[in-house]
Amino acid sequence: ASGGSEELSGLAFLDCNTLLLCCATGQLCLADVRQPQNLVEAVSVPAAPCSEQWCMGTRYGAQGLEPSSQPVARLSSRGLIMLTDLRKTSEFMALAKARVPSPGSSAEFLCVSWAPALEGCLAISGFDGTVHVYDMQSWDSSGREAEPVFVHKGHAFGGAGGSGDAPLVTVHTWHLQKPRTLLSAASDGSLHVWDWVQPCGKC
Repeated sequence: ASGGSEELSGLAFLDCNTLLLCCATGQLCLADVRQPQNLVEAVSVPAAPCSEQWCMGTRYGAQGLEPSSQPVARLSSRGLIMLTDLRKTSEFMALAKARVPSPGSSAEFLCVSWAPALEGCLAISGFDGTVHVYDMQSWDSSGREAEPVFVHKGHAFGGAGGSGDAPLVTVHTWHLQKPRTLLSAASDGSLHVWDWVQPCGKC
């Protein structure tokens, strides 16, 4: 990334001067906009499998969090979810495998996002017509399969295009004030605003 030849899959400001970059290979880099001559400095993070495409999500703007303490979630095209603390980049905070369609799915619309008003929850999409919500509070570094606490399947039914192809969720985002409300869009032009519930009430 420092040479300008790496494909970037994600950008996020951690504060007014610090920018976090995610390469499609999974590498994270930090940039200080006050030092344009030495803009990008690679963060020493655990190596990610080179055959996968990656995207990232941050909790930037979360109340009470210093920029350096903001966790970073990375999602791969094979469904791996990696949580990293930028203060301890030599180890994972957690690593899990999402229950998603078989490897080889298109990585064009991969999306991972933190819930801004719920502790320890994130959502992923881009594998099919669903959005998966996870409670990460019990995750460890084993890489075992994680069970979603909720799956939104609304886009997978009644596609508007009529072509017979299953819609693909292209993007999703969380409501800033309503903890369990999300907005998602799919390749058939559908746009859903939806709430989710978790029976056990943890998340």
